[in-house]
Amino acid sequence: MGALVPFTGRWGEAGRECAKGLVDGGKWINQRSGVFGRKLEILLLEDTTHPAETVAAYRKLNEADHIFLLYIYSTETALTLLPYIQLYRIPTLVSFLPSDMANPSKGPFLFTISPTILDTAKIAMHFVSEKSGIKMRKPKLVFVGIQSHFDRHFLEEAKQYARGLGIDVGPDVRVPDFSLSGESSPGSKSTPTLTSALSAMTSYEPDFAYLSLTSRESFSVLQEAKKMGLKTRWVGNRKAFDETLSPFENVFGVQPIAPYGEDIPGMAGIREAHQKWHPFDSHTLSYVEGWATSQVIAEAMGRSLPEQRLSRERVKGSLESFRDFVSGGLLPPITITPNDHRPSVESRIFTIKEGKISRYTSFISLGR
Repeated sequence: MGALVPFTGRWGEAGRECAKGLVDGGKWINQRSGVFGRKLEILLLEDTTHPAETVAAYRKLNEADHIFLLYIYSTETALTLLPYIQLYRIPTLVSFLPSDMANPSKGPFLFTISPTILDTAKIAMHFVSEKSGIKMRKPKLVFVGIQSHFDRHFLEEAKQYARGLGIDVGPDVRVPDFSLSGESSPGSKSTPTLTSALSAMTSYEPDFAYLSLTSRESFSVLQEAKKMGLKTRWVGNRKAFDETLSPFENVFGVQPIAPYGEDIPGMAGIREAHQKWHPFDSHTLSYVEGWATSQVIAEAMGRSLPEQRLSRERVKGSLESFRDFVSGGLLPPITITPNDHRPSVESRIFTIKEGKISRYTSFISLGR
């Protein structure tokens, strides 16, 4: 299999952790007889996010390495490579997939291991509607996103869904771009504009704000909001909420991925690998995501192997045969069909309690 993962830039921090989990998960599988006795080889290349370099990396994996399956961390990269994926019919797992691309009529070779961007937002809207504690009026909510990346793949439909649940949706809050390089601290160059963006929230006085950002960007927003004394309750999407937000008590996150160290069966292999290979490292949700991804990939490869020779078409068919596949709690049970490539439509809500990620709800399911 091939993997394109960013190590720098907007998704670099989470990408590096995810890549570690992906590689460790593959190593763990190979030390336990592999996939029907065959080694799972992971060809990991850096996704530089430059289109020409991205296409060159893809062509190497496709033409020189003859991969059977591709993993892409960045949604933007997946959309850039979509014409090539369709042309060469490579089954491709994407970390965070827009809902329309999970429709096989539009993305017949695209898959993911967790709810789509839109389904994640809908789960958050359910949570706000049911758990706001507001009785005498509608709960008020705003969507927060970065100016150049405000997620067009879910926003308008998520707003309509929220209104249908009785939520009052206010004006979008578009925060400035953040530098993620080591040359400046998060938000240091953009604090004045960030302050003005958040100040615009005060006239609407939202009860909740939904963060469609990276966790590092969310950190900067929450840090500034705390300085300003905003009383808004914050809910992060899957990419916004992880251990980075541990300084901020009572922040919520829609998170289908199990946090590192949670007491669940699927964490046993991760703990074992951690103790054997890097006992002094620390790990995150993104590491668990990479590990879980490798387990799903191995399962798809394994289902393709017992009969005839391995092929891309067989791997695609194997992914579409998943029915309530469990990963020991690392992910919600996965069901993928030829008509619906969404693996699940459910997630738990977590919160930050005493500086740690803590489960706040059981699984909230939309139903298909």
